[in-house]
Amino acid sequence: MGRIAEELVEFHRLFGDCFRRKEQRLLGQSYLGGLLSDVPRKNVEAIALAFLGPRAVRCQQNFLSRYLWDEERMLERHQGLLAEAVGEEDGMHTVDSTEIPKKGKESVGVARQYCGNLGKRENCQSGVFVGYTSRKGYGLVDRRLYVPKIWFEEQYAERRRKCGIPSELQFQTKIEIALELLEKQMQRGLLAGRWIGSDSFFGSDAAFRDTIARWGKLYLAEIRSNIQVWPLAGEQQGSGEEALAVSEIARSEWTAWQQVVLAEGSKGPLVAEVSIQRVRESREGQPGQELWLIIRRLEGGKLKYYLSNAPQDMEAEELKRALLMRWPIEQCFEDGKKYLGMDHYENRSWNGWHRHMLYVFLAMLFLLRLRLKFKKKLQL
Repeated sequence: MGRIAEELVEFHRLFGDCFRRKEQRLLGQSYLGGLLSDVPRKNVEAIALAFLGPRAVRCQQNFLSRYLWDEERMLERHQGLLAEAVGEEDGMHTVDSTEIPKKGKESVGVARQYCGNLGKRENCQSGVFVGYTSRKGYGLVDRRLYVPKIWFEEQYAERRRKCGIPSELQFQTKIEIALELLEKQMQRGLLAGRWIGSDSFFGSDAAFRDTIARWGKLYLAEIRSNIQVWPLAGEQQGSGEEALAVSEIARSEWTAWQQVVLAEGSKGPLVAEVSIQRVRESREGQPGQELWLIIRRLEGGKLKYYLSNAPQDMEAEELKRALLMRWPIEQCFEDGKKYLGMDHYENRSWNGWHRHMLYVFLAMLFLLRLRLKFKKKLQL
């Protein structure tokens, strides 16, 4: 464990120029160590008590919420290091949101809204995240707290001030936030990738998909089961009938399924039933562009549906690989909450939320670098 601790100190020093004072760097190092530790509840107070002592609790709190240090530089440095570790020209940027249940009304952006963790409307915070996946590995690269529209009403003015929400911030939908974060990645250009993947909340929005296509990127967009298309093969080709919901296509007798090995896992091959076919998109009942429709049947019979603007001559193997690259962002959420205290924070401020998530990113990157380092040694 001593060697791992030394590795952690050296890793955090890579971000040393993001801080104004040595004390800030030490507070950041203790927070990162706390997220990676076996402290049961990884909130600021518990981490400070475990690593620095009771006198440091207030300083550790201020490190996240008040102290001035360059988190944007840290984020860009993190993205560059992730690119060095796993960047590939045919990688995938992914976008998804995750919610964290919260009690009370004082935490920044908290509101009664749909909570994916609980599968119902609940008092929670919701964040939009961008991830990156390649054959070499994956990680989270950016984040933005979704602030519900009600928070921009006059009755919330004092609450916005207390939480430190930037005065210039205006309401944005999750889709607008996602596109802004993705465009930032495209402009920064640190992480190469030809693909952009999304879950059904984002992927079902035609304007979202159109924007990605205008950027010259390929998308693999999960969609809702009621999205309508016209099949371009089989009995429905050229029939002139109304467009079909993708769920109807999945149930149709003429839809061909194939059992494929998506990847070789530690417990054996990852096998799935997949249908891949060309369709024409329906836009408000009118024919749109030709796309790939990919349907995946999960264990238990549950179906997932995807649209892709990949060219018609793209090999099926590449589409299957894209399917695999879509899920790691969800694995990041699961691992972050299970092991790294992603949902343990108790800081109520705008800065606190974003800085906490940034340090969760760093914790994931540290573990990724360790895995790649030891894997390389074992291969020698």
